Amino acid sequence: MSWSWLAQLSWPALRHQAGRQLLALLSITLGVALAYAVHLLNSSALNEFSSAAASLNGRPDLVLRGKQGALPESVYTEVAALPGLALVSPVLEGHAQALGSDGKPFGLRVIGHDVLQSGAMNPDLLPSNISSIGALLDPRHLSLNPAAMARLPPDAKQLNLRAANASGAAANLDFAVGPGVGAAGSPLAVLDLAGAQQLLGRIGELDRIDLRLEVGQSAEQWLRQNPLPPGASAAPPPDEASRLGAMTRAYRVNLGVLSLMALFTGSFLVFAVMSLSVAQRQPQLALLGVLGMSAKERVGLIISEGLGLGLLGSLAGLALAYALAILGQQMLGADLGIGVGKHASQGLALDAEQIRAAALFGALGLLVSLAATALPAWSVRRMPVAQVLRGLGNQLEPALPTWLGPALLVTGFALAFVPPLPQWPDLPLAAYAAMFFLLLGGIACVPVLLRWALGLLDWLPQGLSDSATVALVRERARDQSAEASRALAGVLVALSLSVAMLVMVGSFRDSLHSWLAQMLPADFYVRSSLRLQAGQGAPLPPGYADAVRASGWAEKVAGQRSALVWIEGHGDAIDLMARAVQEDQLPLAGPLAAALDRSENALPIYINEHLRDQLRLRPGQALSLRLTPAGPTQAVFVRGVWRDYARQSGALMLPLSDYRRWSGDPQLTELYVWLKPGIASADAGVKLKALQKTNPEDLEFAAVGELKTMSLRIFDRSFAVTHWLQAVALGIGLFGIAASQSAQVLARRREFGLLLHLGLTRADVLRLLALEAALLSGVGALAGLGLGLALSAILVWVVNPQSFHWSMDISLPWPRLFALLGAVFLAGLSAAMLAAWRATGADVVQAVKEDW
Repeated sequence: MSWSWLAQLSWPALRHQAGRQLLALLSITLGVALAYAVHLLNSSALNEFSSAAASLNGRPDLVLRGKQGALPESVYTEVAALPGLALVSPVLEGHAQALGSDGKPFGLRVIGHDVLQSGAMNPDLLPSNISSIGALLDPRHLSLNPAAMARLPPDAKQLNLRAANASGAAANLDFAVGPGVGAAGSPLAVLDLAGAQQLLGRIGELDRIDLRLEVGQSAEQWLRQNPLPPGASAAPPPDEASRLGAMTRAYRVNLGVLSLMALFTGSFLVFAVMSLSVAQRQPQLALLGVLGMSAKERVGLIISEGLGLGLLGSLAGLALAYALAILGQQMLGADLGIGVGKHASQGLALDAEQIRAAALFGALGLLVSLAATALPAWSVRRMPVAQVLRGLGNQLEPALPTWLGPALLVTGFALAFVPPLPQWPDLPLAAYAAMFFLLLGGIACVPVLLRWALGLLDWLPQGLSDSATVALVRERARDQSAEASRALAGVLVALSLSVAMLVMVGSFRDSLHSWLAQMLPADFYVRSSLRLQAGQGAPLPPGYADAVRASGWAEKVAGQRSALVWIEGHGDAIDLMARAVQEDQLPLAGPLAAALDRSENALPIYINEHLRDQLRLRPGQALSLRLTPAGPTQAVFVRGVWRDYARQSGALMLPLSDYRRWSGDPQLTELYVWLKPGIASADAGVKLKALQKTNPEDLEFAAVGELKTMSLRIFDRSFAVTHWLQAVALGIGLFGIAASQSAQVLARRREFGLLLHLGLTRADVLRLLALEAALLSGVGALAGLGLGLALSAILVWVVNPQSFHWSMDISLPWPRLFALLGAVFLAGLSAAMLAAWRATGADVVQAVKEDW
């Protein structure tokens, strides 16, 4: 039999069951659309960040930096004299502040360069309209990128920039605004090198020297042939896209796995629809077998239906994905709330890589549909056609062994304890596998749970528990437990994943709220609005902390010094917070090391969880710190580990008194102020600002309530897409149980007609179906709750610590969980009763006479 015949036979079946098939098609469409849309947004964010970084840094072959920080300007002359160099571009970077058209200050990144050298290496830093070389070389002339120009009046000709140096002193300089540059990203000011040195207070210093080699020269060959000046090192430029990709990989993978939740849920819905379709068409399929259709051709008939669903769903999903990606980019930003890549979005580009990804996700949707069709198709292949025509052998799909469900659950729990692979330490692949096995195990346990739930019928009132209605419910639950598994599979997956995500997000939010209370104990916070070249906050003005103490408004004042330190043997800088440490108020993640573990001159430090995992540190371990990359070392030991939800990088904390004795640095970068009773936070900002007589705009003030509200708002924005993905998957699951329940009820019209013939009333049949639906929906809801709590434990205690290095306390939002369970229970019960009302109409008795 040809494929054209198969298509002609499939079409009437698809048309007859259009409602259920449409739901299955919708589930595949949404699953493919969400997965591909998230991929498009993630790829767009990385590509735009890479483009923005390239427009700022150019594309040098080598970058020369100082081993101990800044390079002296004299190094430029030495390097420029070396052979084999086509371009030698000195660069100085920093941060400044300007006054916007709204009267509020805003920050700019400052790049000082030699336009004659860097113009050819980095055209995006060249003005669009060069009127004269003299203007470009003028130290009081600057060019702005589009993001900076958008913050100023359209006719701005002069701009005052204010910047701080490492000592805390600030400088104000006026610049003439020239033609703009095309560099993407956040607000940027491009200056001549001399003007940047004067503005930033770094006369005679350079941050780096970009080198472009002559044609035919390799970086390795040039470095072997040319000795570098003392104190300098050269390396290829860092791949900013790779750095961002590594930093956000865990977030993107977790989001990608979550986006596949709808597709995974939809696969069970497709399986339920196809299984029910095959079960209802058994007599027709058996008749086709008797008339000469082979088992292979019957399988092809079912597979062709699954293939059609997969193709249509995948194509529609890919088209919908592009629209969802554009909408998501406009509402959430290209980073989906992750908070990196501050540049403006340039739209979505469908390049060759994205087209290959579209083919991959389309193939995934097709495979999901075919996989969901495989078991029903296999059952048709082994169908005894003669017995089915006589009404025998209707149970086509084999019953699962009783031990399979518990075995899958045990395997899942065992995988949760498997550590991540060394090459991917931030990807909890074993934990994802554990969740997958737990889901499969939960589905396989449904028949057993349903039979156990029959024991609840014995608790019904005397006279009802032994009635014919209850007896019918018992027998059907025993005989049709596999059918119940198919009906519940989709909703069980959706409900358990929704419970898991609800618990995980709620636990994270509650832990963040407690963490904010511990890390922000004061009433008011003050910091400098100016930034240094490394993005660190500038020191507070000298004497400001003493002025706050002497004002009489503060009951207590404490300071913090934020800086960078280097760990011996580890090349990257680490964030340091030097503050008064009260160990009983720290959000500790584990026990403290005993004081006896330290040497006499070792200082205690407290590291965050990311640094602990990154360097495999433990409490009591000895380390050496440096204030500069090549400065003298200071012995320290790890006193404890603390939770740090503010960053996804290593950081450490040191008592402020110890830091000052070690460094001799008396400066503060943040101030914590506890107000005296009776002073409102609304008035405190004005009073504290008035204490800074000169340039009060250099300081930023925030009440603790504002900081907590802002932090929780950022958290909610970061998880906004999570809630949408969760809602879509749950919606598919709810529609799935409604469709499965109604379809099963409508398929039993002959059974209902027979029961009415035997003397049952319509009310008796409705009570029978209500009891069946309540039993099935109740088992599904409770099983989903239990499975969801197990999945949430893996998310909270395994996935988050391995992916983000954040531990948290589990928190169960019972009102939301009960509302979720109630929605699932009512959806199943309502759908079954509505279908039952239709199926037990006046003509139901005639269904007994139908000739199949």
